[in-house]
Amino acid sequence: MDSDLKDLDLYGILEIQQSATEKEIKTAYRKKALQCHPDKNPDNPKAAQLFLQLSKILTILTDTAARLAYDKLVNAKIAAKLREKEYDSKRKKLIDDLAKRENEALANQNNTVQRNFEKELERLRKESSSLLAKERARVNELLRQQETEKEKIGSFKLKVKWKENGVYNKDSLTSLFSKYGDVITVVVLENKKCVALVEYKSKTSAINAKNLEVGYSNCPLIVSFLGDYGQDSKKSTNNHTSAPNPSTIFSAYQNPNDNHAENTSFAQAFSDYEAMILERCRKANKPQQENTNSSKINTEEPWIV
Repeated sequence: MDSDLKDLDLYGILEIQQSATEKEIKTAYRKKALQCHPDKNPDNPKAAQLFLQLSKILTILTDTAARLAYDKLVNAKIAAKLREKEYDSKRKKLIDDLAKRENEALANQNNTVQRNFEKELERLRKESSSLLAKERARVNELLRQQETEKEKIGSFKLKVKWKENGVYNKDSLTSLFSKYGDVITVVVLENKKCVALVEYKSKTSAINAKNLEVGYSNCPLIVSFLGDYGQDSKKSTNNHTSAPNPSTIFSAYQNPNDNHAENTSFAQAFSDYEAMILERCRKANKPQQENTNSSKINTEEPWIV
């Protein structure tokens, strides 16, 4: 038997069963040969090779000894496939059993780990209860301090606005607002037209000034608490709004993705508050500078009486 035919399904090529008679084999060969004849397939370069292969197949299947040898080879292949299929079935069952045992062992291990974790978690909960109580107390104290600081910063400072430039200055504003109480400082902002800041020692004085001061009749004032920018367009009202906490202002700078309008308000409040602090520092340093200048004059010119 040719080596190139032993791996082929000769019965399948002729489209017959393995139990076909010799007459059926010859009939199938003639039918297939007519289909594959080179004269009928001029465009197929393999037609001649296929036609020759059909002749060899006919020779093998019509020879009793050769057909018997081929049938033994075919039966051996079929038996091998059956054994392989059975082996695959057993191997699959073995693999499934092994996977099942592994999953059960892993589940038991996970349960053990879960139980240990829950025990540790419960231990941590018990141990951390006192720490959590202390932390809550600390946070509450910080919140209380922030509220106190917010009250201190925003309650005694006013923002004053007017429309016509040059109408008011530091002296005129000091005179207007001093009638409500002791004014610590007045700052006319150089970077903003017609805007000033007034700081009182007393919260009551600041509230009275906000609610009562109207300014000159030809150029009225708009008075609001420092940081109350959302209500600057209205004349003073009885609603009291304190300025933002400096920590809040700083957090606004550290979080630029927050609301832009709110960040702008915080930035303005911080700028105004900074101007107020600088003015107070200048007032505090002014007497020292005058004393220093006086001592320098007396030192350098001792002959002056």
